[in-house]
Amino acid sequence: MLTDLGFNEEMRRIIHRLMAIIMIAASIYHVVFLTATQRGRKLLWAILPKWRDFSDARNNMMFRLGFTDKRPIYEFYDYTQKAEYWALIWGTAIMCLTGLVLWFPTFATNWLPVWAVRVCEVVHFYEAILAVSAIIVWHLFYVIFLPREYPMNWAWITGNISEKDWQEHHSEETEIKPETFQGTTDRKQ
Repeated sequence: MLTDLGFNEEMRRIIHRLMAIIMIAASIYHVVFLTATQRGRKLLWAILPKWRDFSDARNNMMFRLGFTDKRPIYEFYDYTQKAEYWALIWGTAIMCLTGLVLWFPTFATNWLPVWAVRVCEVVHFYEAILAVSAIIVWHLFYVIFLPREYPMNWAWITGNISEKDWQEHHSEETEIKPETFQGTTDRKQ
């Protein structure tokens, strides 16, 4: 069916590599933003894993299982957001490195053993499956299907979060507070 629309193997290769270039460029931009800007450094510091994340996870489990009535309150990022972010970073690095080896195998085998190309092929394939699975299972649930988010969390479009949501979920944050709150993400509770 896709071949009828012009999506033959050569077109798939071109699109795949074009998307790879876009992903690598976005990754470089992201690293520059995190290291070269004050806001980026604050956000990087906020998303680094901390020992508190373990107690936050425990407290959230206790709350969700009904062992306590106290809802956990997080800093700017909660432990699930940090886990998803670092999984994205790890996956992107793996996809970029293995993808470049697969794209330029002759160059890569100048300094890697030949069998490394086959290993990169397997790792690239399974990392792609893992990434798609994480998006479907984890990310879509938390931003769309979670009952309090349904039909979706509009913050990804508007960049805003309601003051009520901020106070409920991130009120422990002291360094990085939104300059203004707008009610664009208010949802039915």
